[in-house]
Amino acid sequence: MNLVATLGASALLTALAASLFAVGAAVAGQRLARPALIEAARRAIVVTAALTTLAIGVVGYALLTDDFSIAHVVAVSSRDMLPHMKWAALYSGQPGSLLFWTWLLSLMLAAFALLTVPRIPWGAAHATAASGAILAAFLVPAVFLASPFDISPVTPEDGTGLNPLLVDPAMLVHPPFMLAGLVSTAVPFALGAAALLSGRIDGRWIRAVRPWALWSWLLLSVGNILGAWWAYTTLGWGGFWGWDPVENSAILPLLPMTAFVHSLMVQERRGMLKLWNLALVFAAFALAVFGTFNVRSGLVTSVHAFALSDVGPYFLAVLSITLGVSVVLLGWRSGRLRADHDFESMASRESSLIVNNYLFTILALVILGATLFPVFSELVRDVRITVTAPFYNDVVGPLVIVLLVLIAVGTVLPWRRAASATLVRRFRVPLGVLAGSAALLAALGMRDGFALAAVAASITLAYVTLREFVIGARGRRAAGGQSWPAALLALFERDRRRYGGYLVHLGLAVMAVAVVSATVYQSQARGILAPGESFEVGGYTLAFEGLRERAGTANGIETEVLAAVTVLRGGEAVGTLEPGRRFFRNFPEQPMAMVDVDTGWREDLYVFLQGWDADGVAEINAFVNPLMAWLWIGSGIYVLGGIVVFAPQPARERVPAPAVPPSGATTEA
Repeated sequence: MNLVATLGASALLTALAASLFAVGAAVAGQRLARPALIEAARRAIVVTAALTTLAIGVVGYALLTDDFSIAHVVAVSSRDMLPHMKWAALYSGQPGSLLFWTWLLSLMLAAFALLTVPRIPWGAAHATAASGAILAAFLVPAVFLASPFDISPVTPEDGTGLNPLLVDPAMLVHPPFMLAGLVSTAVPFALGAAALLSGRIDGRWIRAVRPWALWSWLLLSVGNILGAWWAYTTLGWGGFWGWDPVENSAILPLLPMTAFVHSLMVQERRGMLKLWNLALVFAAFALAVFGTFNVRSGLVTSVHAFALSDVGPYFLAVLSITLGVSVVLLGWRSGRLRADHDFESMASRESSLIVNNYLFTILALVILGATLFPVFSELVRDVRITVTAPFYNDVVGPLVIVLLVLIAVGTVLPWRRAASATLVRRFRVPLGVLAGSAALLAALGMRDGFALAAVAASITLAYVTLREFVIGARGRRAAGGQSWPAALLALFERDRRRYGGYLVHLGLAVMAVAVVSATVYQSQARGILAPGESFEVGGYTLAFEGLRERAGTANGIETEVLAAVTVLRGGEAVGTLEPGRRFFRNFPEQPMAMVDVDTGWREDLYVFLQGWDADGVAEINAFVNPLMAWLWIGSGIYVLGGIVVFAPQPARERVPAPAVPPSGATTEA
């Protein structure tokens, strides 16, 4: 008997029992009006998190001590793996990733039970029961279908090691953030269910859900950005997003969650979109469950997906139940979800936010439909037709341009209604910026219509966003005589949600320009070169100097082959790059790229070694990606804005307003 495996399996089984107890105790406490039972159920959620943490600790211990009597350790680890990569190996295989997912979910719901549930007496029992049911749904497969504590039939001397694709530092950050983002959608779902079950469909559930929705949106955003960075720096195809089915599954929950964090402002201010907002949080969680099913079902072909297993059909059942419960709850309470107010004007911020929501919904439906299209085509025509990147670019690209314009429009429009003269005054300059930037870009030689529209829209969005900062800071300076930096910081102290959101929009504008530049204006060339030969790409000359080999050191790496490439521009050497290929002992047919990138403010030179022959003739691929660094700079601004939005708003000291506004102050904010 393996005591380590027994301890871990027992912890998971007990965690499942605790989650089921939470469901039963919460329901009984509500029906019998027994607060003590509801409190016991809430504590059971915390106990479940403690037990899954114990299970994670057991797996980590088994990996660090090379306990190859456990099948999961054999499949994902080896003796020469470094400790930090053994931690990454914990969530690399099917059982480990499922346990890690469940552990993060338990931590998220335990934090919810500790921080929020005591503050919502109107829905504590229902939220706790929903939390317990969600935990149980994910613990069942970890206990019965894909346990990380199964014993190996034979205990080998060494394990297989981590999949070569995952032997990368990004493995330490991208999967945890991505999985945390996906599981975080469970909290808004539980709160939405509690609101409907308790009948308290008012501002109280919106106030409770807001921080959790923002947290979920932020984690999902960071997870997707890190995934793009990993793809760019590791995979060797010169890009950062390939519309892979599992990549699509990762971004899908972000779309309704982004729509929700915008539309909840409409419900807060105007008492509108009640049904819509609940549908959005339900959709975000359902799409997170869909991602779990998609990765583990064999439904689609992807480098990210696991092999076909019994877990896939199970999560299809979970997805079906999630959708069914959501529809039933929304239908049951639909009569009480009417808006408190009607629209007063189409030219209002709430109207632009609703159209913005529709666009996010259309984007999600397009991506979901295209992801599942191979399945539908096989069912109908018995032919699996895969939707490739050109379709997504042609369909999603124009929708994103419209979205950028709508964000700019929504920034300028006031709430409720505005007089025609106000609209003319507010839109006059932004429209001039849009037309002027488009004309200037065309004069500078930009002929691609998609690129022209996207960059002009991004410039306009950046302008109206920066204008809001200038208007606000100018008002602060006029009122208190502050310096410009102090006035700008004061804006965030006064209203973090508003100005943090503007930072997000500014980051999005910068990211959009970078994506368009690196996609539309990418230069690519390939050279098959003997040592001493060279080829041209995007104004650079790449001279191949020869190959060298070095022995691997750890993590299953046997050898690394590097190509020395001298980079010349204008006839002068400006640097040396060393792309290569990495070979693994237990995966001889799966060499991995070692990309080398020379990053600059204007462009990236991205070089990749495709292969070579016995005579040392190498095939080298090179890409020049304009403004690529600005994608990561824009991402940083976007994430910083998200952190500002999520950060708690400090309590403001009430100061009596002056009887007469100071001279020079503006009200156009």
